[in-house]
Amino acid sequence: MTASPNLETKNTDYVLDTAELVLSSSRERRAGSAGEEQAQRIYMNELKKFCDETHQEQFKTHPGAGSLAEKVLCMLLVICVILFSDAVNSGSVFTASVSLLMSLIIFCIFAYKFIFDGKKLDFITPTRFSKNLFGVRYSRGETLGRVVLVARSDAPQSMRAHLFGNRSPFILSMCAIIGNTLLFCSDLLFLFSGAPEKSPLFYFLTVLCIGFVPFYILSVFLINNRKVASGISSSIIPTSILLSIMKQLHDNSFRYEKTEVCCLIVGSEYSSRAGAYHFAKKHKRLFTDVPTVFIPLEEITTTRKLAVFFKDGSGTKGSSEVASVIGEAAENLNITIQKEASLLGTSSYTPFSKNDFPACSLGTSKKHISKAISANSDKLQNVSRKAISDIGGLIIETLNYYDG
Repeated sequence: MTASPNLETKNTDYVLDTAELVLSSSRERRAGSAGEEQAQRIYMNELKKFCDETHQEQFKTHPGAGSLAEKVLCMLLVICVILFSDAVNSGSVFTASVSLLMSLIIFCIFAYKFIFDGKKLDFITPTRFSKNLFGVRYSRGETLGRVVLVARSDAPQSMRAHLFGNRSPFILSMCAIIGNTLLFCSDLLFLFSGAPEKSPLFYFLTVLCIGFVPFYILSVFLINNRKVASGISSSIIPTSILLSIMKQLHDNSFRYEKTEVCCLIVGSEYSSRAGAYHFAKKHKRLFTDVPTVFIPLEEITTTRKLAVFFKDGSGTKGSSEVASVIGEAAENLNITIQKEASLLGTSSYTPFSKNDFPACSLGTSKKHISKAISANSDKLQNVSRKAISDIGGLIIETLNYYDG
């Protein structure tokens, strides 16, 4: 028995109504904040209506650790450039050595924190508490598989993205990587050349290194600490869609024959994906009873440019099998979808893949997202009802494939 791969009109309305309720009740949904807790309270009340079993798990998180680390690293890069410039003018081996060592440390910390989701440095910001919300609808017969649909409850910090638009974080991060690499190589060449004083070659390299300083300064001010983005595209709509699917299954008294359908709403996702890592590690052994797959939703702005994300910037690969199932379901519904890899950082599926769960993210192509990180331009009235209906139908059809 399969469910109709269509999100009913009343449940499309439910998505928008739930989104409106969350927006009006909890505008500042920073990770670990009272606003996030209020949103989680709303989501939990809804989950209890449609699921056979629900529970919530509290965990510690360190909101803002990533943005603070980024600011510190960028300021250190400026200091490194100043040291290199001084070394070129004075022929100082010591100053160049300090600049070289700092450049290497900056690269290692950046890679550890932002490429591999390292957590050891999160102590630099105060500890907060957040929750993961979990609901499950049991199968009709013997459970032979489990599909966990994942969304998030917090909102990203707002970006001052007027210069480069939604690509600001990527562009400024790449400039920092290129600039630091240039600085490291220049320091190394300077030392191997015997630290020549006032050399024209190294004056030229100094000018090149100084040319990246404006990007470092922009990176320091990229995060708007006073505002949080609305998170409509990135968290509210994806979470509301998952709730509407659980609602539709409940209202129609529908259960899959052999597949357990779960809804996981992770907290503090924008604090190094803390909630997802906590859940994946805690349930790594508990979920080995039957094959379990995770399908997190990324930002959703349109279904014209849908993508499944199977590889992230750290090299962690998602499940090609999960991506293929989603692709087959999309083809069956005449929805165009493509495979896409993140060039930098991690994806929503990463915490689950790193804990050996088959996982693959679904959402709008990163190339097509334009408003998810702005505090003011991501508005509910811009959300397409067709996008909500299409995503809901695609997820239901994916569930049909897993049960079939």
